[in-house]
Amino acid sequence: MAERSMINRIREYIYTEAGGEGQFLSEREIAQKFDLKRGAVREILLSLEGEGVLERIPQKGYRYVRCDDSDPRSVEAVRYVVEREAVRKALTARTREDLVRLALILEDLDRFAAAKELEGFSRTDLEFHEQLVAASHDNMLIKMFSFLQGAAFRYQHPAFSEAFSETQACHHRIFENFKAGKTAETLEALQEHLVRWPE
Repeated sequence: MAERSMINRIREYIYTEAGGEGQFLSEREIAQKFDLKRGAVREILLSLEGEGVLERIPQKGYRYVRCDDSDPRSVEAVRYVVEREAVRKALTARTREDLVRLALILEDLDRFAAAKELEGFSRTDLEFHEQLVAASHDNMLIKMFSFLQGAAFRYQHPAFSEAFSETQACHHRIFENFKAGKTAETLEALQEHLVRWPE
């Protein structure tokens, strides 16, 4: 979990600060920024390259693969299909450990929502959805969702910062039904959560 959190922090750094046109990343830069050993950074960057987030240019470093020209509605539609299928599979593949991780993430989301801390809430919201997908234990869906993170989670919904309680209510409905193994109710709650934003 800690390793996944670090990958997400580095991914977010790439999206928000290091993804400029013509900009290259080096192992040394990431190692210094996040106080990591070069070997660990190399593995993370190779993982992100495998997801399609980065491409390695010999003798220059890593470059962010931009998806800025993608239509946000298309990104959201693909993300919904991937996540819905992963959750459907997770309802029968999930383990007790998956449920414990989701419960802990939900507690963090409650705390960030109560404090109206948008940055922490957004980051942990991603972890919640990522864990739902991971509970499918389906490598194809996990990799597809990881790739989509770069596009889907970069778009800030205009009402998001004012909708902590509504968003959290959706998260709780998803989790309670997921934990109970209620397929139709879980997928209905997920649909409500993912398609409720205005056009």
